[in-house]
Amino acid sequence: MQGFSSRLSLENNGVENLVSVIVDLFGAGTVTTATIILWTLVYLLHNPDVQEKCFQEIKENIGQSRLPSMKDKINVPYVEATIMEVLRRADIVPTSLPHTVPHDVQFRGYTFPKGVPVIVMLDSVLQDPDVWGDPDNFRPDRFLDDTGKIVKKEEFIPFSLGRRVCLGESMARMELFLFLTTMIQRFKFVPVDGQMPSLDAIIGLTYSPKPFLVKAIPRM
Repeated sequence: MQGFSSRLSLENNGVENLVSVIVDLFGAGTVTTATIILWTLVYLLHNPDVQEKCFQEIKENIGQSRLPSMKDKINVPYVEATIMEVLRRADIVPTSLPHTVPHDVQFRGYTFPKGVPVIVMLDSVLQDPDVWGDPDNFRPDRFLDDTGKIVKKEEFIPFSLGRRVCLGESMARMELFLFLTTMIQRFKFVPVDGQMPSLDAIIGLTYSPKPFLVKAIPRM
């Protein structure tokens, strides 16, 4: 009976952990994905040439008669580069969650004792002028090589990095591609009465855009 009780306890803990992970995935993932979609609209309104280039790439490689799918991703690198640039520039989670070091760590003359909290400043990498050259400019081309293929920079870490990288990165990037590609395929987004949205963020759990108006004109 003791062995059965121990196994049952472990199984229950496993279910609780699974539920906790799923809640984190969908809870945190819903907020962050929605925020990135809003920031994408903001940057598309400020950069209509980028929006039009995305649409033309979608039109030529996917068309308008069917919805985009993940198999199309490889054929629309400029769209993917635009999403990556939004993730970099919007920088909605400028720091990682707190973690601790498992043992004493020596780093550049400093000692991090076992158990000390460590918070990675993702913002310092995503907005580093030594890495990006012109980090304040919205420029999707920075993620493309001379042949138009995606360049995966080591410093592109909007989902953090290492063993503690965001658990929902794959799901978030899939959702962003499908949602945004479909939105750009179906609609042209323009400002209302010429009023451009602010590029300044509201600081909360994430960096969110200030409320703004946008008109979605169906593509023919």
